[in-house]
Amino acid sequence: MAMNEKLRDVANTIISRRGENIRSLFEAQIAAAAEHLLEAQVPKVGDTAPAFSLTATDGRTLALNELLSEGPIVLIFYRGSWCNFCNAALRVWQRALPEFRAIGVRLFAAAPETQDVCRTFKTAAELDFELLSDAGHGAADAYGLIFELPALARETLSGFGIDVGALNGNGEWSVPVTATFAIDSDEKIVFADCGPDYRRRAEPQEVLEVLARACQR
Repeated sequence: MAMNEKLRDVANTIISRRGENIRSLFEAQIAAAAEHLLEAQVPKVGDTAPAFSLTATDGRTLALNELLSEGPIVLIFYRGSWCNFCNAALRVWQRALPEFRAIGVRLFAAAPETQDVCRTFKTAAELDFELLSDAGHGAADAYGLIFELPALARETLSGFGIDVGALNGNGEWSVPVTATFAIDSDEKIVFADCGPDYRRRAEPQEVLEVLARACQR
């Protein structure tokens, strides 16, 4: 199933379970992300990818230049393990993983959650690519993505027993705008997708095609 077809199913399931009023939660988060993006400086195709150092689930510190020493990567920013849409999206990437590996490309996904939360989520979701802890939002901020969830989201999610601040390890309800970047081994961004609506994401097949062409250069 394609990424956005799957995410539409997720949205419909949530609405069926929670009722039509849950749409206001979707809309409030999208509006907050859209407002942030009005002035954010998000890297685009052709830009040099901002450097970062993030913590892997096994405790290693991984820097961008080290990752690229083994070839191109796809860097996915997701909101957190609590997000049903992110859960579904990462599983779609997992199914596409063999195709990326076949052309020498590795996948990494970064969230503002603690290393322990990322490790637990990676195991539960049976992901074979690395999750990176961006606790403190350093990488997401460098990519122009970090914003604070609106009050309605905090109130509603807390009512569901979800404490984003605790999962982030710092009490902050800040998350990245969902985004996908393909970065070539020369640190240039060859694919960039970033939008306020977290219910829509880049299709892995589209990213794969861009990277396959880049790898042939």
